[in-house]
Amino acid sequence: MLFSLALALAAPNVAVPPIPTVPAESVDPSVPMTMTEVRFNECVDLAVDDPASAIVEANRWRIEGGGFLARHCLGFAYAEQFNWDAATTSFVEAAREAEIAKYPRTANFWAQAGNAALAGDQPDKAIEYLNAALVQGTLVGLQKGEVHLDRARAYVALNNYDAAGEEFILVHELAPQDPLGWLLSATLARRMDDLERAKADIQVAANLAARDPAVALEAGNIAYAGGDLVEAKSNWEKAVEMDPESQPAKAAKKYLAQLVTSVSE
Repeated sequence: MLFSLALALAAPNVAVPPIPTVPAESVDPSVPMTMTEVRFNECVDLAVDDPASAIVEANRWRIEGGGFLARHCLGFAYAEQFNWDAATTSFVEAAREAEIAKYPRTANFWAQAGNAALAGDQPDKAIEYLNAALVQGTLVGLQKGEVHLDRARAYVALNNYDAAGEEFILVHELAPQDPLGWLLSATLARRMDDLERAKADIQVAANLAARDPAVALEAGNIAYAGGDLVEAKSNWEKAVEMDPESQPAKAAKKYLAQLVTSVSE
């Protein structure tokens, strides 16, 4: 029945979430933004539209004394270019400066440094920076849950599945409405041969993101791992139907072709 070991172990090709910007408005919404905060927002907007120009602007601003906000914008611009090493360095420098300045959103800076390190295939560094984010004690709810989600992904990359599982427990408590957390915990459970948990988690993900091809792909993978070829085929076909050009759909097409070949043999 097992026509592909890669299929049995494959996780959905989940892209790293975009590095979020740190809102630059004052902590108290009733207080107008400072000129520095306005410039930060403008720099981030430029990074989205034209990262190369934003790198020039952020460096100019840094030389002029823009401090950690200028460094943060620089990191964001590098992230937009998928230059994860440079982005990580800039985010770390920004976080360290922000920590010294007792900036109230320092935890966000560390979280973004961890996210960038994870995207740059440095899971050990990612955990270090994500831990620094949590130590600040200012993250709550969804933001804190996202940090634990990145820690879980880092532990998976380090093949520390037990630690990743503990992180997913926290993710589900803090960010129960995040389908990615349920999708990835389902994938981990399948890898650990806990199909009962995998089925339960992927069902929650499907309830939250009914039209996500990555969820449908993983639902098919779980069904296949449990020997249910009919359900596997149905879910892979759904993944293709939802978004034919997506990476999950392309993987599903491959699995469907392999399934047809194995059945005909």
